[in-house]
Amino acid sequence: MEWLLAECKKQERELIEMRRALHRIPEIGNDLPLTQAYVCERLDSFGIPYRKNKNDSGVIVDIMGEGSGRTLAFRADMDGLHIVEETPIAFRSEIPDTMHGCGHDAHTAILLSVAKILFANRHRFGGCVRLLFQTGEETGTGAKRMLENGAIDGVDAICAIHVGNLTGDGRKAGELSFLSGPVSAGKNKFTITVHGVGTHSAFPEKGVDPILVAARIVNGCEELMAREIPAGSAAVLSFGSLQAGLDHNTIPEKAVIKGSIRCQNEELRDFLGARLTEIATHIAAAYRATAEVDLRKGSSTVMNDASLATLAYGAVKKALGEDGVNRTVDTALMGSDDFANYACRIPGLYFFLSTNNPEKGITEPNHSPRFDVDEEVLVRGVAASVAIAIEYLNA
Repeated sequence: MEWLLAECKKQERELIEMRRALHRIPEIGNDLPLTQAYVCERLDSFGIPYRKNKNDSGVIVDIMGEGSGRTLAFRADMDGLHIVEETPIAFRSEIPDTMHGCGHDAHTAILLSVAKILFANRHRFGGCVRLLFQTGEETGTGAKRMLENGAIDGVDAICAIHVGNLTGDGRKAGELSFLSGPVSAGKNKFTITVHGVGTHSAFPEKGVDPILVAARIVNGCEELMAREIPAGSAAVLSFGSLQAGLDHNTIPEKAVIKGSIRCQNEELRDFLGARLTEIATHIAAAYRATAEVDLRKGSSTVMNDASLATLAYGAVKKALGEDGVNRTVDTALMGSDDFANYACRIPGLYFFLSTNNPEKGITEPNHSPRFDVDEEVLVRGVAASVAIAIEYLNA
């Protein structure tokens, strides 16, 4: 694999430049015109053919090796988040109230570098590598759009990398983790709308305060997690938004609570959704209000294929050496990813690249307004992906 390390080293500067260019133009959801245009521009410059999705801004690339063989896919999610960026970097987001706060800019840049290296080294493998530049991971809609475009038709297995510090604060920058079994949580998102009776804040007895009721519901759900879920269960219930009213002297008509439930156990996910609904509606009734609960089931748990994880672990160790390549994590993995839509259909591998570096002051978690990555280790993600592809297709 000496050729691979040499190729990656040559691409490192361009890799970082691509990540920075993408970081400036974060877009939300499935309509990512700036991002798609940039990805296609880079693929054109590499001389690599591609096709655009019909129903969103996704892009699909097939790189054919010499001779017949299997097909291995890699997915990069391209969408950003509704976050106001607070990083001190010179290439901050140029899109108002939008940020690449989860590393999808890095994922896309890594896959573009993988495309360039594999295309130039097609003689080293048989079969096909399919690259999926996917929209809407954060909204849980992009993988479904990809499937509608035939993204995994004829594909034997699929991989995706994720950057950040999702595997624990004890990981050093550049460390790669390859796990078997569950590597994410299934997700439900919910919206609770509390209806009260509006009135002047000087006369609360003439109304029904939905803010008070909403606060009681939040506390009740926190007690649900503390008293009805077994200790050690991989389950999280979190609130992301509570909005009500506009003025200091008016009790509003309604309050809206938004949040998510994440579990690695499907029965527990269903139980929490049912109890959330019961708690919200009954607490509201006790205070003479009403509550409507909109509970939507999102992505399922991503389950890594054991044999694919073993193959990838061995391939990356051969390419990069023993140091910084492992099969363990320091913390429960409670994030969710619509990569599960692929991995429930064909063997999948979702692996991790630690990009936090305390020595450089890069310590913020994913989805923080101050999230950043150590760009010097992104090349390890490229090398790992190429190594996995060649090992799998030549096996």
